[in-house]
Amino acid sequence: MEAMAILLGISLLFAQPAPPPLEVDQLAKLLRAKETAKALTLLKRIGTLEHNDAEAKALVKLIRNRRIPKPPAVLEACFLALKGIKSRKVTRDLKALRKLNPLRKDPAVRIGICRALQGSADPAGAETIRALLRDPVDAVVAAAAEAAGAYRTAKQSIRKELFKTLVDIYVGTWNLKNSVQPDLKTEMRRAERKWERIRKPMEKSMQLLSNVTRNDPPAWRRWWNKNKHKRWGELEE
Repeated sequence: MEAMAILLGISLLFAQPAPPPLEVDQLAKLLRAKETAKALTLLKRIGTLEHNDAEAKALVKLIRNRRIPKPPAVLEACFLALKGIKSRKVTRDLKALRKLNPLRKDPAVRIGICRALQGSADPAGAETIRALLRDPVDAVVAAAAEAAGAYRTAKQSIRKELFKTLVDIYVGTWNLKNSVQPDLKTEMRRAERKWERIRKPMEKSMQLLSNVTRNDPPAWRRWWNKNKHKRWGELEE
């Protein structure tokens, strides 16, 4: 009987399905071997890690690891795999990337953080987006503006905080563009470039967060001043 029990235990052991592969570990091996194409294929197969906190956390750790080469296309794909992440631990790790050398100097990392936090359920994600809306690089501001709209179903207080930051920067940039003296050509081009880069994503996100439509900066400012203390109500997907 004892021998039969041992044999049964062994048969059950071998009948157990193999554990799923550690996708991020495989990705790290491919990147160390400079197999960029295979790494991109693996990331495509992984898809989103929205519901896999352990692998998402491991992927952020891989992004932080300066000893593992990450070509721009791979770095972008890594952040897209984290899009909509709901784990507060992962959101916190993403926030920390903004201050980590040498990553904090790379606009692509800050843009990637915006992509990853787009639609995150963690309120701390919205706080990071608000900080990135004030980034000195226009492309980062535009990415943060786009990400802000994904919080349209968040609670009212979060939507209002995001909206206030958006409308302040949106109207402020428009005012700056219109106030620069024509003879200051460099400053004029800079103001116009920023306005053209951020205008559409900011307008779209303000529409999504408020569920209203306005067509110019003064109108958006008037709407905000009139409605910032009113109840907006909750929005559904």
